[in-house]
Amino acid sequence: MYVGRSYKIVDFALWSRRSVIYMVVVSGLAVAAYRLPGIAGFSVPWSVVLVLGTTVSLVAGFKNSQVFTRSSDALQAFTQITASSRLWSNFCRDFHDAPTARQLIYRHIAWMTALRFSLRRPMPWESMARAANIEYRRRYRIHEDASSIADELRPLLAEQAEDVLKSPQPAIALLELQSVQVNALFKDTKLPPQIYGELTKLIRDFHDQQARCDRIKNNPYPRQYAIVSSMFVMIFCTLLPFGVVPVFADMGKLGGALGSIAIWLTIPFSTLLGWAYMSLDQVGESSANPFEGNANDVPISQICRDIEIELRSGLGEADLPKPLMPVNDIAT
Repeated sequence: MYVGRSYKIVDFALWSRRSVIYMVVVSGLAVAAYRLPGIAGFSVPWSVVLVLGTTVSLVAGFKNSQVFTRSSDALQAFTQITASSRLWSNFCRDFHDAPTARQLIYRHIAWMTALRFSLRRPMPWESMARAANIEYRRRYRIHEDASSIADELRPLLAEQAEDVLKSPQPAIALLELQSVQVNALFKDTKLPPQIYGELTKLIRDFHDQQARCDRIKNNPYPRQYAIVSSMFVMIFCTLLPFGVVPVFADMGKLGGALGSIAIWLTIPFSTLLGWAYMSLDQVGESSANPFEGNANDVPISQICRDIEIELRSGLGEADLPKPLMPVNDIAT
């Protein structure tokens, strides 16, 4: 997630420069086709470009609205995980002996670790493999790229780590272990019924929030809408210079200082308009999967690290992990 005041124009221009290059080339072809002997005057009626541009605006706006909803849902899920984690820690510390509280809290930290590693795994429809995103990712670090789930779970789970790692879904396995231990404590009358009920509700909430995150991770923004939107944007941007070129050609007929170069103004103005549309689509596509590790994604690594520091501090520990600070104003 970008946490600076604003993206730098240069950074955004470099990220989206491929659309600029494409529009410059297409605009040059439009000017050449308009002046080429044999097909001189070739253009696309402006009314066609106008109608198509209106359609593209509606489709792209709908897509970006839905993408924003997905990102908001993902952030809300981790906000709820943060609140529930604090309650879990309080109940564990207040109603259990120190070793049991430590075991339950460490297992909860292990669950968050397993969850974020699961959410960081690449999916076929995600956009991190695109050249622009690969280049931009060099500006920041994804914590999960430099570590492994096995290395992080073993210090938290001790002898239970290997059994959890063998599970196809380690996060689910950890929640099941939490339920087993809480039930055992209740049967041994080591938990008051009211506290047992609260802990059970919290485990259910963790299940709900994980399912919410898994739904976003495992189900892409509907590809039919995503593909149609990108396709319409590309068609519009390709036809745009061919609709604009006669406007500037007619301007050149008026004479004056711009007489001989007016038609060449097609290139900068078409490039500007096309870049705006293509960048809008690029932003939407790169934000559609809020857990993959893009610069605008939910910073799940930082959130989980902050929760871990808070929970371990509540246990009275002094040797705490360092917070994950933003790199180049990007929190991950």
